[in-house]
Amino acid sequence: MNNSFNIAKCIGLIFTFSFLTFAQTPTLTPTDEPIKIFTEEVHLNVSAQNNDGKFVPTLKADDLLIVEEGTPQTITSMKRVPANVLLLLDTGSELNFIKSLKMTRVTAKLFLHSLLPEDTISVMQYYDKIETIADWTQDFNLVSTKLDTKLFSGKRTRFSDALNAAIEQFKTRPLENRHLVLITDGLENTANESAQINALQNIVAANITVHVLSYTTFEQEQAKKASRRLKLGDGKTKDRVPDEVLESILQMIPEVPGKVSMRETMRSMYKSQGILVFDLDNERRKLIQKKQDDWQKSQEKLKNLAEDTGGIFQAPEEFETMFRLAIRVANAVDSNYIVTYTPTKPIADTKNFEQRKVRVSSHCDGVEIRSRHKVILNSKLP
Repeated sequence: MNNSFNIAKCIGLIFTFSFLTFAQTPTLTPTDEPIKIFTEEVHLNVSAQNNDGKFVPTLKADDLLIVEEGTPQTITSMKRVPANVLLLLDTGSELNFIKSLKMTRVTAKLFLHSLLPEDTISVMQYYDKIETIADWTQDFNLVSTKLDTKLFSGKRTRFSDALNAAIEQFKTRPLENRHLVLITDGLENTANESAQINALQNIVAANITVHVLSYTTFEQEQAKKASRRLKLGDGKTKDRVPDEVLESILQMIPEVPGKVSMRETMRSMYKSQGILVFDLDNERRKLIQKKQDDWQKSQEKLKNLAEDTGGIFQAPEEFETMFRLAIRVANAVDSNYIVTYTPTKPIADTKNFEQRKVRVSSHCDGVEIRSRHKVILNSKLP
């Protein structure tokens, strides 16, 4: 077997990568066995903002440092391109205290009208089903109108299915500068844990930057109040528990000689003003407590997703903060460079995929850099 024949066989091999391009260079060992050497060009969204959250337009490749698995990398290109943004809205709601169509619509519109006009946007919603409200367009007024007329609510929340649908929606767009913006509480009631993990891995591997405006802190705070047995009402007429039940509860409150009777004070509040409420619906309280735990777990999941993909995670406690953060996320979307590098360590051709940690930083003062923390190199043999 001669060398030229071996080289011809190697050149005939083709590998495909999900979001990377590579070149194959055959070499020969002293035993004439071909070795495949692969190089992959990794594309990163790198957000650069100053302390006021404004884009820093003057950065150069020499101003950035990329470290992959502890090894510095050489930047091969750095450029600006318009963003492709998918706005994914969670409109499923069951036993929610804050999340609503009105709140989601206002937040989405503030985000939409804070984007640059050259960006392209699509909008999807998920509840009992998953729907495209607006396909890819630069007509922001059209999208705004559809947000007014096409949002619907349901009881189920198909979070994992929605993530997979988002990946499909991006397939018609360029591979660079893609952003998924979620307005959600991240709860799931249609997919099992395995399907959820798979959906999260898929979105990380798709080279999409994920930003999250989360209802989770809102909902947890309201759930804490709603799950209390004894709580303050709003002064309106409340359903009354039987007098003997009320008295049995009040008898549990200790009386301190010489001080105002707390029993009498609470009895007066309850009977005359309807301010004091005793919640005896134990099943409902247990359900609320469970959802409170679910929101806590969801918050961690959403935060990790944004961090892994280089996006922003925010879980505000006030309506005004939610609206301001929508504008902040839009500014972050439009503050991205596309930076490429060729990994020093090539992917092993025997693996179907390889996950690597990556960090991007800058030595420039007053510049906040944000980029994905994981890259996943995919390859499949023909």
